[in-house]
Amino acid sequence: MKYFIYSSNSILITYNSDINSDLIQVLSSLKSKIEIDYKEYLIDTVQSINSLLVVFDSNKISVDDFYIKVKSIKTGKTKNKLKSKIWEVPVCYDPSYASDLEEFSKSKNLSKQDVIKIHKSKVYDIMSMGFLPGFMYLGNTDNRLYCERKPRPSLNIKKGSIGLALNQTCIYPQDSPGGWHIIGSSPINFFDLNYKSPCFAKPGDKIKFFEISKSRYESIKNNKSIKPNFQTI
Repeated sequence: MKYFIYSSNSILITYNSDINSDLIQVLSSLKSKIEIDYKEYLIDTVQSINSLLVVFDSNKISVDDFYIKVKSIKTGKTKNKLKSKIWEVPVCYDPSYASDLEEFSKSKNLSKQDVIKIHKSKVYDIMSMGFLPGFMYLGNTDNRLYCERKPRPSLNIKKGSIGLALNQTCIYPQDSPGGWHIIGSSPINFFDLNYKSPCFAKPGDKIKFFEISKSRYESIKNNKSIKPNFQTI
């Protein structure tokens, strides 16, 4: 773990270790502890896959003093105290919502049903948020689904699309260009400014996909108030 004075009002904490569930939980626990212990100084905390950026009010504390405070936090004992949620996200893998599924399955010498079965068989860590508001980087996928990004990005990936790239999967929270391989779509909203927390999930939580039919997809999509269920672990 390394600490850097990133700017006159921010500290960057980085981890030089394999990216896995333990690291995500350590980062989430550290983020939570900083937000509780030093909330009087904080402006924002931004969690990435292997780092945490802490932005503070330099009118309330100097960068040197805040650096000392942050560096004094011990993470080992807090790793297992933070509760996280497993969000159950519905996905329709019908060809009308899975523009790349057939080509992707052929490239992997797998059937489309095998790709679907493998994809929904895991519980994925929310490793970080970015690219778009509410865009979740989820990992790690089964090694059989590993793939490079598309050589040519698609210009209009639809909101809710489920993608694969490298050892991660994702959900597009809004219409957007993108270079991930699209294998399905979810009908729920993943970013809504009408709520106090526009994105219901956060890094440190987990996502579990389950398959739904095309008719069920349309039914859920027409009911914009539906949010995924979750269990706390």
